[in-house]
Amino acid sequence: SGPWSVMQLNDILDLATGKVPMMEVMFDGSWVKIGQPAGVRALPRLIIKEVEQMHAALVLALKNSGPEVRMAAIEALPICALRESEELLDLLAELLDDEVLLVRMAASRCLGDIAADFPSGTDTLLHIELRHPIEARRSEAWRGLGSLCSAWPDVAADHIDRLIREDDVELRRSAASLLRRLVNKSGAKIWDLISWSLQDEDTMVRRRAAGTLKSLAEKRPELALLMAESALFDDDEKVREKVVKCLDALDSSSIRLRTLISNGCKVSDVAVRKACINMIPRLYDEHSARELAIDLLKQERDKELKKHLEEIIIDQQLEGDEASKNSFLAPAEPVPARDLEILASMEEGPSFSSIQQKQQEKVPPPPSSATEQQDEMRQD
Repeated sequence: SGPWSVMQLNDILDLATGKVPMMEVMFDGSWVKIGQPAGVRALPRLIIKEVEQMHAALVLALKNSGPEVRMAAIEALPICALRESEELLDLLAELLDDEVLLVRMAASRCLGDIAADFPSGTDTLLHIELRHPIEARRSEAWRGLGSLCSAWPDVAADHIDRLIREDDVELRRSAASLLRRLVNKSGAKIWDLISWSLQDEDTMVRRRAAGTLKSLAEKRPELALLMAESALFDDDEKVREKVVKCLDALDSSSIRLRTLISNGCKVSDVAVRKACINMIPRLYDEHSARELAIDLLKQERDKELKKHLEEIIIDQQLEGDEASKNSFLAPAEPVPARDLEILASMEEGPSFSSIQQKQQEKVPPPPSSATEQQDEMRQD
């Protein structure tokens, strides 16, 4: 929004090409003088009808000697290029190395904006800018690559494929950070990228790759399990934690998963053993879990893990505390509906105890014995 947004359509080309150097427009309640940069910014308003004239005027503006005009043309480029992009991307590549800093910055932002709209046209530019020594230019290129992950995941995967092979560890780390965005959108290509990154010599790269395994487990559990088999024994604790979260999301009936966890319970790393032992109750039935725990207890030396294994061995139904034993009791059987009706009718009428008392009052006292009768006669 600006003074260029209220210009008459017939005046845009004249002002954008410099035929008319200046004009006045009513904007925001006052008259404002505008020049060629404003006319260039108004070019996208011609995108529906006068496409050829709009494109020609934009090309001239990108080559203009005035930096303000070139910056205005860069701002208009993303919309105008949607109808006609010929020559525009080549000119943008030149402006990335313009002699004026503000023009270079505008061109860099433009590349980040249009990367997802022109994946093939910006491929080479992104390849260069992602590795540029100036951080600001790298940031804009990475922003463009991030948008490619959503719009063109296969194209983004090609970029990441090249980046994770770089010697620069920062490039590999940044590329690994984008794997999470692609795990549910790309196919075999992204699976290879995750696998390679899990074997990277840098810890941060492996951590970021391991962070994708849980999402991968939801879509392709068999692949996630294959990758987790080696990553579970990684030297880094954070990597192992992420792998355990992945394993926890897998189907507990998998024989391969049970074998992996059983082997993990016997490794030298205490953290790995702990994570695997914690999964035993979920993966095995009570009898199998108890047998495995008994076997592991024979070689376990860590006090905390020994205590945990002993808890698995205990049969809570027979040896647990009162609350544990009660939890195994079967619930009481429901009272039949007919019995409920009888009980309800009894509550509405006289109670059984009151009826019994009344019956006892009506019964005459038992006859006295002969001795008692003689005593009574003497007293009379």
